[in-house]
Amino acid sequence: MTALSRTIARQRCSRPSFATAIVIWVLAVATVIVVELQTTAFREATAGRESIALLRARWAARAGIEATIARLGFATTNPDLTDAFAIELEMEDIAMGSLEGTSYIIRVSTEGDDMLGPADAHAKININTMSRESLMLLPFMTDDVADAILDWIDEDEDTRPFGAEFGSYATQLHPYEPRNGPMRSLLELEQVSNVLPDYVRGEDWNFNGVLDANEDDGDEAWPPDNADGILDAGWSAYLTTKSVDGGLGESGEARLELPLASASDIGSILNTDSDQSEAIVNLAILGTVSMGDFLRTDLNTLAQQNRMQPSSGAPLRALSNEQLAVLLGETTMGFQPGAPGRINLNTISDDALEYVAEIPLNTRDTLIFDRKSRSMGYTSLVDLLEVPGMTRDRVADLYDIADVRSNVYVATCRGRDERSGVEVEMVVTLDRSTLPIIIREIITR
Repeated sequence: MTALSRTIARQRCSRPSFATAIVIWVLAVATVIVVELQTTAFREATAGRESIALLRARWAARAGIEATIARLGFATTNPDLTDAFAIELEMEDIAMGSLEGTSYIIRVSTEGDDMLGPADAHAKININTMSRESLMLLPFMTDDVADAILDWIDEDEDTRPFGAEFGSYATQLHPYEPRNGPMRSLLELEQVSNVLPDYVRGEDWNFNGVLDANEDDGDEAWPPDNADGILDAGWSAYLTTKSVDGGLGESGEARLELPLASASDIGSILNTDSDQSEAIVNLAILGTVSMGDFLRTDLNTLAQQNRMQPSSGAPLRALSNEQLAVLLGETTMGFQPGAPGRINLNTISDDALEYVAEIPLNTRDTLIFDRKSRSMGYTSLVDLLEVPGMTRDRVADLYDIADVRSNVYVATCRGRDERSGVEVEMVVTLDRSTLPIIIREIITR
């Protein structure tokens, strides 16, 4: 074979090898592309499933909130006036639910237990109403912190002896101004001079009122905790900014404003005679008495003190306890919308009561002892007149700081997609001082 023949033969033999290499290279590239497409598709499918699971969990949580709003609204317009805890039992009844592969639960950790249902904001003390004496009773409280809190809340720029006003905050690395008005959340406390977050939050670092797994594992995850199965929520266990005063009457109807009412209006609500009704109207218009004064002093004495003479000339009959209860529960002398709320004597804990300096020790002990025997609670402050040792003066003194009704509830609702285990938590503040119920705040995490 000639040299030319051998060269041609070699070229013919190499062509299939080259073509095979090209084919293998193309297949390899195609395989990489297919694998990448499959990986991308898998990731997108996984992300899609996670998004769907997240959405399902979110709507499960929202379903729990909507159920609570509906039950709270119904209980407000259809109250059980014989049971102070009826509204809490109503909301506890729907605190767990499931629908189409999802579930929700509404709970709060209190005194070492998980309780079903939303938290009562009036079971805590509104910090915007606290005196210096009450603040000083809180754990870790010092003179400078108490004064700084009061300076933060008050409207003036006058610095208390140990307090802090504009000048103290203006010299910070990142300057800011004090509120000089009511605090809007407990988070604001951490901006007050010398207040440490640990004081405010304790172990409840996310402010949801529930003992989460990372808040009961020692030092394994933030925040640090003692892993004792009990939520130590610091000051947030006793304080709030969410409670509001006033609102609807016990019946769920708008309260009658006494300075604007007629004697016949009052008579129809209180079942008082004409002289009594006229005296109440005149006292309200005169503006020299408060609602608490009706508890402290009988109607005839109030009229005499204000130089009022009944039309009939006869002494005024005293209001019965039933009439007093309706007066307190269905009327008002007028109130400021959104004013900080009073504590609820039925739901505030024994521990929290210790931080209300305005309640004397003997009165507090009497309340703690007596309410243990009342399975249906106090339906009116007038009920306290039946408690041994509780005088009209002592009950009247409670009126400005305490009530037996709550306007605001905080629902911590956790929705769950059962198939994936994905969870979404909503912390929602519900205000029933007006109808329809108002969502004051919603936090989703």
